[in-house]
Amino acid sequence: MQIWAVSDVHTDYPDNLAWCEDLDTHSEDCLIVAGDISDDVQTFAATLRCFTQKFKHVFFVPGNHDLWTRREERGKHTSLEKLEVLRRLCTELGVHTAPCCIEGVWLVPLYSWYHASFDAEPDIPGALPAHKIMVDFHACSWPEALDATSPSLAMHFDQMNEEPVTDVMSACQSSADASCDWPPVITFSHFLPLQALLPEKRMLYQPNLAKAAGSNFLATRIQQLKPVAHVFGHTHFNWDCSIDGVRYLQRPLAYPKERRKHGAETKWAPALVYDTKSGLASQRHAYWSDYYLTHSREVDDVLPAPWVSLGR
Repeated sequence: MQIWAVSDVHTDYPDNLAWCEDLDTHSEDCLIVAGDISDDVQTFAATLRCFTQKFKHVFFVPGNHDLWTRREERGKHTSLEKLEVLRRLCTELGVHTAPCCIEGVWLVPLYSWYHASFDAEPDIPGALPAHKIMVDFHACSWPEALDATSPSLAMHFDQMNEEPVTDVMSACQSSADASCDWPPVITFSHFLPLQALLPEKRMLYQPNLAKAAGSNFLATRIQQLKPVAHVFGHTHFNWDCSIDGVRYLQRPLAYPKERRKHGAETKWAPALVYDTKSGLASQRHAYWSDYYLTHSREVDDVLPAPWVSLGR
């Protein structure tokens, strides 16, 4: 069995939905979808239905776009209640939203939300604040007890992982006790577990994306689970690197205009992560992660690159 990954398919765009429909069939394989399918429930369902026709196993973890509540949804449910709607729909479609061991490999979705304190690097003077660049701050609706401007929301999402992570760790420990080897684990989330998986803020078109990109709680879960690989999404940067023995991959379909801008190949495909016969796939070329193979992070340099947007 091969395990493939994609994120940020954004199938509200007809070109992206057509890409899903044109995917090659992998009748014995598994696909990880690391969030951001669509905020429209019908489009969300059509996309996952397409994936289940192409792959034997499909795993999903939600992104921020999936939890936007449209005008007609306001008053009917909060973004957390919409999450439950999506999870029930996934169950009906045969899509995994909880950990599962398949052919000896544990696949573990990690629920998450971003928090500003994830950003530990110096700010770029004049950069727009996160709440002015992220639609989430008005497109999502949360219970009054949760504050999108504090870590409380990220903590709430992380608590969803507590019981399943404990169960997976127990199962892995039992396997290790019997065979002396920790079984292969692949974790995945929409948001980033490490700021090192994002270009320096001086390189970002919107530097304060760093305050709405990741969660330190994810890093803790990864330390607990000891995965061979972690798949993430959200930032629309192709990424493939190893840090402290963990392979980190992002393979975003992203928006059609982004693919055109970056000259994406005509036959764009999900990333191969793992093969049960041969292990981790070979590392892919990815611009920014390749860049950091030969360049150090100069986080104290707060002079923005020419393309960076300040104050607009």
